[in-house]
Amino acid sequence: MIKLDWSILLGDGGERLIEGAKVTLQLAATSLVLALVLGFLFGVVRWLQIRPLEPICWLYVEFSRNAPPLVQILFWYFSATVVLPGWAIVILRDYGFQFVAASFALGVYHSGFVAEIVRGGLNAIPRGQYEAAQAIGFTIPQTVGSILMPQLLRVIMPMLTSEAVSLVKNTSLALAIGVTEITYQARYIDVYTFRGVEALLVVTAFYLVTCLAIAGCGSLLQRFLQRNRRIAA
Repeated sequence: MIKLDWSILLGDGGERLIEGAKVTLQLAATSLVLALVLGFLFGVVRWLQIRPLEPICWLYVEFSRNAPPLVQILFWYFSATVVLPGWAIVILRDYGFQFVAASFALGVYHSGFVAEIVRGGLNAIPRGQYEAAQAIGFTIPQTVGSILMPQLLRVIMPMLTSEAVSLVKNTSLALAIGVTEITYQARYIDVYTFRGVEALLVVTAFYLVTCLAIAGCGSLLQRFLQRNRRIAA
């Protein structure tokens, strides 16, 4: 039976895991914002069926969803020096090039799923509401923001919560390019102290608590939206 030695977590090991947890939460938050912005944008555009943009949106969604997240992280990390100009590389290095690449890759990957969630949610709303708003002079942003969005959020909130949980778990893949998130720190502790079991148990508990907290917040927000719907009715 393995004898656990938790003293390793009281010194440098504990500090590393705390710092790694902060980086993980920052990475998750940055990626989630990007995924939501791109996902809502492409999801709405696909639902509107704008002919010239449909092939572009379809290609983006299929690429982002079907390329594995680890492959995308490696792709954006190693291809950036080819795609981006030199001055942009210098600026990104000042902000942490690995962190930016991982944030962008995870944001793009999950935005494809968010786009399909948004499109499916909009399909659940009678299209006549959109057409009626257009008939009385509403612009597309006004129609989406004032009429469709409140209904859409009530429909897709459970799926968005699930996607956010999945994104948090996928942040662990960023260790492949040297992002010092919590899984990277656990691996460091294992390599240099051979106490990887204790570190991984802490990491597991961190992901469990974080994902349960996100699920709980999503459930509360869903109840809030449903309650507002009943009050409005």
